[in-house]
Amino acid sequence: MKLSRRHFLKGTAALGATSVAPALTGLNMAHANQDDYKALVCIFLFGGNDAYNMVIPTDDDAYQKYEQARRNLAIAQSDLVPLNIASDNGVKLGLHPSMASLKSAFAEDSATVIVNSGQLVEPIIGANTPNSRVPDFLMAHNLQQTMWQSGAENMNDKLGWAGRMVQDMNLSGSLSPLMSLNGEQKWLRNNHVEPLVMTSEGAGDYTGLNNSDRLGAMRRHFDEKYANLFADNYSTAMASRYYENDALEEVLTSVGDLDGFPQTGLGDMLHTTAKLIKVRNAASLQHNRQIFFVGLGGFDTHKDQAGTHAALLGQVSDALAAFYQEMKAQGLSDKVTAFTMSDFGRRIMANDSGTDHGWAGHQIVVGGAVKGGRAYGNWPDLTPGSEYDYNNGRLIPEIAADQVNATLANWFDYQGDLETLFPSLKMFPQNTLDFI
Repeated sequence: MKLSRRHFLKGTAALGATSVAPALTGLNMAHANQDDYKALVCIFLFGGNDAYNMVIPTDDDAYQKYEQARRNLAIAQSDLVPLNIASDNGVKLGLHPSMASLKSAFAEDSATVIVNSGQLVEPIIGANTPNSRVPDFLMAHNLQQTMWQSGAENMNDKLGWAGRMVQDMNLSGSLSPLMSLNGEQKWLRNNHVEPLVMTSEGAGDYTGLNNSDRLGAMRRHFDEKYANLFADNYSTAMASRYYENDALEEVLTSVGDLDGFPQTGLGDMLHTTAKLIKVRNAASLQHNRQIFFVGLGGFDTHKDQAGTHAALLGQVSDALAAFYQEMKAQGLSDKVTAFTMSDFGRRIMANDSGTDHGWAGHQIVVGGAVKGGRAYGNWPDLTPGSEYDYNNGRLIPEIAADQVNATLANWFDYQGDLETLFPSLKMFPQNTLDFI
C-alpha cells in the first residue's frame, strides 16, 4: 500500500499544530469579517515591458506620431484592438493585437490603462521648478524592480510596501494572507507574518519523503530539541514550512481544476491564485484579505522584439482575461483587483530589432471595482526633444508609481497614513487617483 504523506502527517497532527504556531502568532481578527473580502494581485512583467507597444493610440494624428517614433517596431494601425477609451487629453487608445482576449473586460468597464506612469520622487512634467529631482538607479533592472516593490523613497527599507501595509492592518488568517507564486519578493516582506512562497501550481512536492522510514526520520528531526540555537531555530522553521505546505496542498486539492485558464506559466499562476481565492474561507486559510504576487519574465527585448513581445503580451492577456472571467464566476470581480508592474518602460526609438531601457510606461488594471470607460493620465508627446523626452527617447512619467500604489492601498481599506507608506506622495498635489 502506497504511503500517503498527508495521512502520515494526520497521525502527527499535534506536532504539526505546535510547529506551525510560531509562524502564525501575531495575526489577529481585526479584519475577520469574511463578507468583507478584497484581494490585490500584482502581475510583475520582469525585464522592462515595452508598454508603448502594449497600449497604442488609434487616432490618426496620434498614431502617425507613434508610427514615426517607433518606425520598424510600429504595430499596424489596422491591427490594433480598439478599446473605446481615451486618455485624459483625449487620445483614443487600443491594445497590441495579441491582447484581444482582454477586450471584453474593457468593454464591461472593468479594466483601464494608467498612462505614462513610472517611478517619480516629485513631479517633473508641468513643474515650475528647474532641475527637478529624478529617482536613483533609473534603467537598472534589479534596483528598479526593488523600487516598484518598496516605494520610490523606501529603497533602504528592508520591507516592501504591501508587507508594511499588511503589517499595519493586522490581517487575519491561519496561513499567511501574503502569497507569492514567483519566488521570494520584497513587495511582501514585513515584520509581522512571513509570506507563503509557493510554486505556480501551489504546494511544493517533497519527492524524497516517499516511505515511512524517511517520514519517521523527518518527524524525529522536527521533534528534536537542539542545544545549538541555530540548529534549533532551523528545525522549527523547517517543520513550520513543511506543515504549511501540507495544509496548502490539501486545501488546493479540495478545489480541483478551474476551467478556462491557458496552460502557460502565468496561466498556471493565476489559476492557482483563483483557487486560493475560492477557498479563502477554508479553516486552513480564513482570509478576508489576500495579496498575491505573480510574474512573467522575458520583457528585456533588446533584439528580436516583435515576435517575442507579441507572445509575452498574448500570455499576459489570455491569463488575465481567464482570471477576470473566473472572478466573475465566483461573484468576486468587484472584490479582486489585478494590476501590472514592470521594471521600466523602454525607449521610444528602436535600435535594430529591439528597444533599450527607458523610464515611463503604462499599467493595466483589471477588476469589477475599476472605473473603466476611460484611461487615466495624459498621452505624452513622443516627438524627440519634447518636454517628455528625458534623453534619447526615454520618456518622463507624469503619474508616479506611488500614486498608483497608494490608490490600490486605499481601495484595499488601508487606514494608515499613505504619506508614511509612500513618503514621496507629499511632493504631489494628490495622493491617490480616481481609477478605482
